[in-house]
Amino acid sequence: MRNYTPYESGVRDFLAESLPLRANLPDLHDLYSVIESMHDNVVIVDKVGVIIWVSGCFEKTYEISKSEIVGRTTYDMEAEGFFCPSVASLVLQGKQTVTIVEGNQLGGRNIVTGVPIYDKAGDVEWVISYTVDSRYFLKLNNEYEKLNTALDGEQIVLSPDPSSWGVVAISPAMQRVLEYVSKVALVDTNILITGESGVGKNVISRLIHKQSDRSNGPLMEINCAGIPATLLESELFGYEAGAFTGASRHGKVGRIELANGGTLVLDEIGELPLELQAKLLQVIQEKKLTKLGGTRAINVDFRLIAATNQNLRSLVDKKLFRSDLFFRLNVLHLVIPPLRERTEDIVPLANNVLEEANGKYSTNKYFSPEVMDALEMYSWPGNVRELRNVVERLVIISEQLIIAEEDLPSHIQDGAFLERENKLPLKNALHELEKKLVTRAFHKHKTTVATAKALGISQPSAARKITKYCR
Repeated sequence: MRNYTPYESGVRDFLAESLPLRANLPDLHDLYSVIESMHDNVVIVDKVGVIIWVSGCFEKTYEISKSEIVGRTTYDMEAEGFFCPSVASLVLQGKQTVTIVEGNQLGGRNIVTGVPIYDKAGDVEWVISYTVDSRYFLKLNNEYEKLNTALDGEQIVLSPDPSSWGVVAISPAMQRVLEYVSKVALVDTNILITGESGVGKNVISRLIHKQSDRSNGPLMEINCAGIPATLLESELFGYEAGAFTGASRHGKVGRIELANGGTLVLDEIGELPLELQAKLLQVIQEKKLTKLGGTRAINVDFRLIAATNQNLRSLVDKKLFRSDLFFRLNVLHLVIPPLRERTEDIVPLANNVLEEANGKYSTNKYFSPEVMDALEMYSWPGNVRELRNVVERLVIISEQLIIAEEDLPSHIQDGAFLERENKLPLKNALHELEKKLVTRAFHKHKTTVATAKALGISQPSAARKITKYCR
């Protein structure tokens, strides 16, 4: 027969008093063994907050033995930063079931539910708390977000052309962009795409090509800002053998000629030197080009898509861009809105990048709800490109399965915080600021003394604020 400690006797009392139909149970010892073998972190607390039992799984998760925690109160454990906050304390205070994201001394976070067990008088006699496997919870949440994304964007997803599926367009702004793309892709006219750096102009240009009648032809892309001006002419127009010193004896086929029968995308068109603008204009008008060092005109047939993050009209006024070329390019004009103007797309985009990064690095990480809120509130001056970089960085540096708000770069945390506070009255904003500072300091320093020192306040003040915000 197993020898029980006094606290294990408390567990037996809890089981005997709290479980219905206990007369049909073969043996409370067997039931105790079943609970002990569970793969969840189970904690049982009495009515004054004393921890009377923890499961074996709890010992492994929190790296602490039963002898170190059983018999202590949840309030003591909170004060030491072991729980922040303790779900059992909240249940005893509110006398109802509570589910929270509970921090721990290892820096991890668990989704914990605390359930009160009442006595005959209706008072809380026991609290049993258990963890919900956060991996499955967050995976379910992410799948829910994806499902919502699919439903909200049903018109886009059900588009006859499946190539549009690769673009996240939940926001009305991006849905209008895709509607415009579906129209202009069917005509063989020059298109000018404008938008801030990183908004995805290259993605849209590829989508136009895929949906056009030229989709079976080549797609040639060249960044006019990424190639030195001295090399750009030969890269675009090609050259004949011996055209200049160092030229290949076989000559070179230029990008324009390589785009024959397909689409030519000129990114950062505003960086094209004036002398090349005149030559490009001639090719657009005549559909013929002459290589460097050559005398023979070559027929070319391509659709031109030009993209820029600059204001070409302003460049025309400054005599930095030819007006006749501008009007040739600007037959159809598509503006890609910045990410801050289509916030509905941020979380779905982030989830897509997260899925890619998980595959790339063989991980299975998820965003916490706080992270998704912060991502949505941040202004993203670098747009989709910045978002991709941030998410990939989070997957690499986050040590936990759940990517928490603390993992975010400080400028995103602060930016999201300021954005949130802009929507609050001053009193609420100050309250939220104090809460953020106290919580961050307590998570870092663990004790009230160290937290008080970090915040420049007295230890009693720190203790009161920790109790207010972290428990």
